This record gives sequence, C-alpha cells and structure tokens, in this order.
Amino acid sequence: MFAQERRSEILKILMNKTKVRVKELSLNFDVSEVIIRKDLKLLEEEGKLERTHGGAILKKEIPVDISLNHRKVVNLGGKKKITNKLYKIIEDGEIVFLDSSSTNLLLAEKLAESPKKITVVTNMLDIMKCLDGVDKIELIGIGGTYHSVLGIFLGGLALDSVLKINTQKLFLGGTGIDVQKGNISIIDSNEATLKKAMIQMASKVYFVCEKDKFHSYGIYNFGTIDDLDAVVVDEKPEKQFEEKLRENGVEII
Repeated sequence: MFAQERRSEILKILMNKTKVRVKELSLNFDVSEVIIRKDLKLLEEEGKLERTHGGAILKKEIPVDISLNHRKVVNLGGKKKITNKLYKIIEDGEIVFLDSSSTNLLLAEKLAESPKKITVVTNMLDIMKCLDGVDKIELIGIGGTYHSVLGIFLGGLALDSVLKINTQKLFLGGTGIDVQKGNISIIDSNEATLKKAMIQMASKVYFVCEKDKFHSYGIYNFGTIDDLDAVVVDEKPEKQFEEKLRENGVEII
C-alpha cells in the first residue's frame, strides 16, 4: 500500500471511530509506529485531524456525508439567493451541467417553470425527476452506481459518460473551498473523481458556494481555484478570501 492510500484509509477509520491510536494503526497497516506518526503529522498539517498523546482525533470541522433531505433545508434563504444568480447566468440554447447540490436542485425547480430552452446534464436523481417531462429542457441523465445517501450516480459508468459530454457551463458543488491553499474538496473519493471529469469537460466552471463552505473542507481534493471562473455566493466572503480569489482571477458573483 502506498503512503497516500494508507493516509486515506486512516481518515476513513477516523470518520467511523472519531479517534485512533498509533499502536493500533501500526498493527493494522503492518508498518512501524514511526511511519504512522509521520502520517498523522502530515494529516494534521493538512487540517484533517488533531494529534493527541498516542493517537489522533477527527478534526471537528470535517463534515460527514449528510442526506439530501437534510441539506435541502439548511440555509434555505442563502440557497435561494444563489439559485437566482445561477438562473441569470444561463442563456437559451446552452448545455449546462448541474452537479450534485441541493442548491442546484432548487435551480432545477426554477428552470422547470421558466421559458428558457436549454440542455441539462446531471448525475443527481432528484434533478432528473424534477426535469422529467419538461418539454423545453433536454435532459441528459448520467447513470452509474447509485449512492442512496447523496442521491447521485457515481462509478466507472458515470465517469465514462461525463467524459463524452462537452458542456458550456458547470455549476459545481463541493464540501468546501480552502482559498489559502487553493483546494476544493469533497468527502467521497468516487465523487471527487467524477467532479474532476466534470471540470475537464466544461468551458466555464461556477462554484456554488454558501458562506459556510469557506470554513469547511472534505477529505479529497478534486480541483483548485485555478479551475474556477467564478464563485456564486449567498453572502460576500471575508476580505482575505475575497482578495485571494480576485488575485487568482476568480469572479465573485
């Protein structure tokens, strides 16, 4: 097992147990305690855990997967602000990828009632259901292995499909954005792989960014702020975040 794979596995164990011991990890991965301590030190420097005497605990700011039903109602007012901004960005005739996001689901509901004629690509089941049968929307559903908690399709089949479709605009979701380090991250490794492909195939990338995402982060990085054309926010970000984004040529909408 490579070092990066081992560190990813350590984080998965932490997500389940919230704390780990150096001795147990050493036995589990059949490596020395010195190597495990180095792994924990590196993960702490990345902000993903906190070292303790003889082990480590999960960093409190790292979120776990939460159901779509829960995400739908959190900061609903902020999501609606972003939805209205996203709607104005879309022009007739465009091919738009709506990534997995409760905000993008609100956008889909708005599009279903609007006069705009566009093509929507998505791997999110609820968005597919929302736009099913809407005459003015050409819907391209990305299939694959279904993740029932997140309500999305992932895996090799989904990846192959995404890599065959050029899109003009991608409305990208994510767990958080670390503006100082320049990383965008998510909890699920398979979703991270799929998001990389979405970015690759899009002409313009807009990160759907509620205010709390500037203070949150996931385990797996899938992109950087250099990949973004803009962040679409519900509230103006703090000054240091705003300056860093503008320095990197990222528009704040």
